[in-house]
Amino acid sequence: MFSASITLPVLDHGRPLRLTPTDVSQFVRLEQCERYLRFRLAERAGQDFMDAYGVVPQRITPLLSLSGRRFEEHIEEALERRFRTVHYAAKYALAHNRPDNNREVADEARRLRPGEAVLLFQPRLETELDGWRLRGDVDLLRLERVADGALHVLIADMKSTAEVKVEHRLQVTFYHLMLDRLFRDERISCDRIQTGIIFRGPTEPEPDDAERVETLRQAAQDFLGRDDALLEIVADPDAYLRSVHDLVTGPDLLARRIARSALEDLSFALDFKCDGCLYNEFCMKWSAEHEDLALLPYLTGIEKEALRRSGVRTISDLASYSDRSAARSSWNW
Repeated sequence: MFSASITLPVLDHGRPLRLTPTDVSQFVRLEQCERYLRFRLAERAGQDFMDAYGVVPQRITPLLSLSGRRFEEHIEEALERRFRTVHYAAKYALAHNRPDNNREVADEARRLRPGEAVLLFQPRLETELDGWRLRGDVDLLRLERVADGALHVLIADMKSTAEVKVEHRLQVTFYHLMLDRLFRDERISCDRIQTGIIFRGPTEPEPDDAERVETLRQAAQDFLGRDDALLEIVADPDAYLRSVHDLVTGPDLLARRIARSALEDLSFALDFKCDGCLYNEFCMKWSAEHEDLALLPYLTGIEKEALRRSGVRTISDLASYSDRSAARSSWNW
């Protein structure tokens, strides 16, 4: 199916598979595109297939990246004026391959005395969980030892966006699971872990949404000391923990099945969402070479899968199938 120089072996070798919370967030944003997740798992496992296929990743546009970074810096500056902070990305000169900060995060939690709090920016967590090696940089981790000695934690992601989306909440849920595992491994008792999103919010809220936006603005004001951002604390964390289990951490579930699948066995559809995908160029070239049904405009993934189950995998197959259907119709007539 592939060009001679291209291989993408299935990932079923018994070792923990590597994944990041951002990978899963993007997977959900791309309408749970199984191909995207298969590619990410392959790259995390060290498989190099893009260059060999003569294509390059489609990176996020610089303007979007710059907007997000400016928003994060704005929030960090506001918080640095109110709390003791540690910035791990800056500490390691923004190095992409820097080590994890597991031990440093644990030490910060242990050092806190009742009534003290510390904010950790971009701590890198890496844990093994249910056969997955998870690694991710948390935008903001607030550790607080309250008066009675209990440890309270807020895990927050910062998004330069008008609305909080499901994938944002799933991303911080992964950090929740990773931090919980880290604390258990380090024998640190934690009484409460909350997750939240700090975001820019709509420029002009709809009248029906004004009360909700004001509540989120007040939450940001209480935490940040500023009223030009919103803060949503995830209201039903258990529901998102169950979603993470369904997607990744449960046995023989979606991500594990995708890892064990050959690329040509994973259904996909090309549409506007692909414009923001790293692997857009790969899928476009692959679809053209294989006359894949994904090239047909307005054909949904569900419709494409129905055709595949009927033995129709290419545009040529579809043309033949249409000819046979037309012939049968003329016979019945």
